[in-house]
Amino acid sequence: MNGNDRRLGRRQFVKATGAVLGAGAAFPHLVFRPGAVAAQDAPLGKITAPDVQKYTGATINLAVQKHTATDAIQQLSSNFEQQTGIKVNFEQIPQQQMDQKQRTDLATGTGSYDVIGWFLNPEYVENDWIRPIDELRQDTGSTDEALLAIDDFYPPFLGWNQYKGVLFSLPFYGESIMMYYNTDEFAKAGIAKAPETVTELEDACKAIKAGGRMAGIALRASQEGNAAVYPFLAWLRGYGGFWVDLETNEVGLDKPEAIEAATEWGRFLREYGPPDVASYFWNEVQLAMQQEKAAIIMDATNFGPRLEDPAESKVAGKVGYALLPKVMGPNGPRGPEQSQGAFGYPAIAYGMSVPRSAKNWQAAWLFIQWATSPDVTLETTKTGLRGDPTRKSSLDSPQFAEKYNFGNGAWAKTLSTTFGFGLPDYFPKDVVTSAQLGDVLGLALSQIVTGDKSAQDAMTEAQEKSVDIQKKAGLLK
Repeated sequence: MNGNDRRLGRRQFVKATGAVLGAGAAFPHLVFRPGAVAAQDAPLGKITAPDVQKYTGATINLAVQKHTATDAIQQLSSNFEQQTGIKVNFEQIPQQQMDQKQRTDLATGTGSYDVIGWFLNPEYVENDWIRPIDELRQDTGSTDEALLAIDDFYPPFLGWNQYKGVLFSLPFYGESIMMYYNTDEFAKAGIAKAPETVTELEDACKAIKAGGRMAGIALRASQEGNAAVYPFLAWLRGYGGFWVDLETNEVGLDKPEAIEAATEWGRFLREYGPPDVASYFWNEVQLAMQQEKAAIIMDATNFGPRLEDPAESKVAGKVGYALLPKVMGPNGPRGPEQSQGAFGYPAIAYGMSVPRSAKNWQAAWLFIQWATSPDVTLETTKTGLRGDPTRKSSLDSPQFAEKYNFGNGAWAKTLSTTFGFGLPDYFPKDVVTSAQLGDVLGLALSQIVTGDKSAQDAMTEAQEKSVDIQKKAGLLK
């Protein structure tokens, strides 16, 4: 986990999670190929918690995001039921609907759910609606340290699931961001390698545009759900700017670095993007690559399997994978994350938590440990198309390397690299005003990419609105 600079803040975007984070609410809905899991010589995710038999006959109810990763767990849940005698009921809900259902249940203390899936919500913690992981671990009868294997999780994903340094959920699936490029189009345009600097990126975009076959680059730029914020923050950090300072709550949108980043981000999309790029959400970005409408995209790491699926993608077998380009200054790369190789990288992980109101919280805790355990995580990557494991052991396994050998291993290598130094504070997730601030920044970016306002005017106005939000919340004087 990179801790060089905390100023960009931590971020959850409760109301906009589906747009700002990965795809398909948080991540792309990778196609799960249901099929019988191979017979197990031993129980999958063998449970050795001392009190496991005490929970026989219990029923736990889950409210989790509708997603292929949860599909995969549901397919395997009979393994858990057979070992424990605990009945597991899944309710898979689209992300934004899930947030509302969970909030209503938690606020009233109804206790309808024993397990909830979430992207860290400060409201849940501030109201003491969920149990910290350390508190759950203190119940030694329902804790299975072999399943938990806490040190096997990528540290940045644990960081994302913390609130003010306290862990409240176990990472279930995760993502960062990488650059994808069409190797065939690069060859036709005479581009020898992936761009490593913003200057090289522009040279590549110019060459592709001159060829007339497709746009140079596509990024999320829609105001819907503040989609544009997701890629823009990578540029912002690369240019040395910040959004929110976690220690002072200062907003930095009118700083020279932020205005420069917004200017260049908008210019690239206007000059080298598809004509309708201002409306692009995650799925439009993915489709632009799949359908050869754009030669370069910078988006969620788990796009890889779908870009390489010949049933869905024209570019299957001809996708290159790389880190994001550097912004070069007179003394070398700019921005606090440049020692890691490029722009800022998010570390975003959907987690599973136990509500304070859960009727069978010990059985729920046991299930969460099992569902996120090393063996179960690896099995779901083998039986489904999952480019989002949060465990090092799964991503580093020979089974993962064999199944996901995209670009002769380049995708998996880049994935592992970004997971290792991703920033859990890429979004200001611990800031209670983050959703409001996201609305303001999302509007400004939309105005910039459409050309309705200059970056100077849009970002200055966004700064004024953001400061007002912070003052009304008592975060600034």
